[in-house]
Amino acid sequence: MDAGSLASDLLELARSLGATAQDIEDVSSGRRNPADLLWGFLEARRDWLLIIDNADDPEALTVHGRTARDNSGWIRPTSAGLVLITSRNIDPMAWGRHVTIHTVGWLPERDGAGVLMDLAPHAGTPDEARALSERLGGLPLALRHAGFHLASPFNRERSFSAYAAALNDRFPELMGAGGDDRTIVTSTWRLTLDALSASGTPEADAMIRILSTFAGGVPIRVDLLDHEILARACGLLDSSRVASSLRALANTGLITHASMGPDAAQEITLHPLVVETLQFGDVDREPHEDTALELITAAVQALEPRNPEHLAAWTSLVPHISKLLRATSSRDGSALVTAAEAGHHIAVALGWASLYFAAIQLVEDALTATASLGDEHQAVLDLKLGKAKATRLIAHSAAAEPIIREVVEARERSLGSDDLETVYARYELGLCLQDQRKIAEAEQEYRKVLATRRNVLGDDHPDTLIVRQALALIPYRLRQLTEAERALREVHAAQLRILGGGHPNTLTTRKFIAVVLVRAGRYDEAEREILAILPTMRDVWGSEHGHVLSLRHELAETLVQSGRTRKVRGELADLLSVERRVLGAEHPLTRRTVALLEGLEAHRRT
Repeated sequence: MDAGSLASDLLELARSLGATAQDIEDVSSGRRNPADLLWGFLEARRDWLLIIDNADDPEALTVHGRTARDNSGWIRPTSAGLVLITSRNIDPMAWGRHVTIHTVGWLPERDGAGVLMDLAPHAGTPDEARALSERLGGLPLALRHAGFHLASPFNRERSFSAYAAALNDRFPELMGAGGDDRTIVTSTWRLTLDALSASGTPEADAMIRILSTFAGGVPIRVDLLDHEILARACGLLDSSRVASSLRALANTGLITHASMGPDAAQEITLHPLVVETLQFGDVDREPHEDTALELITAAVQALEPRNPEHLAAWTSLVPHISKLLRATSSRDGSALVTAAEAGHHIAVALGWASLYFAAIQLVEDALTATASLGDEHQAVLDLKLGKAKATRLIAHSAAAEPIIREVVEARERSLGSDDLETVYARYELGLCLQDQRKIAEAEQEYRKVLATRRNVLGDDHPDTLIVRQALALIPYRLRQLTEAERALREVHAAQLRILGGGHPNTLTTRKFIAVVLVRAGRYDEAEREILAILPTMRDVWGSEHGHVLSLRHELAETLVQSGRTRKVRGELADLLSVERRVLGAEHPLTRRTVALLEGLEAHRRT
């Protein structure tokens, strides 16, 4: 819609409502405002509806310097009727305070299926229509095209399922159908980008193509989009323009903006069909993927794996790094390595939060994508070790052991036996062996690690102290509780002096001291110790971390053994629910909680 054709159409409307030839002459000669003429007739009538379609540029509604924003141009506030405008521009600042903006979003699967069934009632079942609606992301324009396509007797696809399958091979052809650019799925967004460029935001094209390399239909946290990186990639000299560019994309509906997630973060989302469309024919796709990887790498560096307040941000990265891993799996060069390293760091953060199953899934996806790097590439070895660690923590140490041994041997060949990366893998091997009650073998591995770390890092380094903690648990495994307590208290004293009482390693050692006290039957001491550190552990790790769950179990067991069972049943039921979700039903801690709860129930019935 342009200003000239709009003025002509609205003057014709005024004529049909009663405007005289003299009225039109006064408008043509500039003696009268054409909008005033029209609105004089509109306000004299009731219950009318005026529709102005495709008003993408609000300036086209300006008359004699009076704008839509001023509510004195071609559109004005009224109680006589209703003005309905369709536009790609949803910026409230462009329309003024009297306009109510209603965004047309994505249709739910059920409603999208209804559109398809209405247009092509013989193309399949409602379930098949819902599946196609989901594939098309509920986009009304795409649903309309699919329905008309299936209703035609001349197209080869005659069913919802066939159309969905054809999209995999003929997406540009099917989404390129239509009469003009406004009704063609693959062209309609081009019009919006061209309009943004013409209005002074040419960088919007590069910006949305970068964003389209992330997962479609999945929120992207705004606080994880580094403005310096985006500005450089989009050719902007001033990073302060990134915010206005994102706002322009949001105001035209190319991205949607919302405050979501457990921490109410600001997020943007691209429709999956927009993502798919933009990626076809993107000649700079690889540079755009590289920028997206740079953004994720910067986000990873800014986040702390052990900080529970950052967990929502870490988990938000998972679908995006998964897509970029798939995208770079066939590429040569450093992009795949960068994606693998980012995936490893994200998986580590998930593991710290006890999201073990999510960590394993991410690592497995990354290992599939990095097959071309070879089994002994350092990025691949990092991923394998991450998978093994998460596997051990869900109590599948027997499955984790061969993976860790493979990493140890590979690192010894490439880095040497005294390299700290090799030593770290050997420490993980010791933990895996200890969990399987292979105590002598575990101690042997720990001794090797301790000797190297003392030599390279010194006695007071946190990594040296953590090995001493592991060695202190050897007598605990052998039921030598007095010796275990003594060794743990020595490590704890050193950690207090060097790291402080709130450090995760210090808290872990203190937790093990409490466990030893429980096993020794010193329940009062154990209870005091647990109650002293449990709040801090929740603050450090979050309420669903494995250490917190195990400490809650020890507290419940202490209360049961002390005969104070009144409030324990509810606590154990809640704990069991969390353990099953976080650790799995077969984890030893989950089974111990089940046994403790069943014992209480049996005692209550007798």
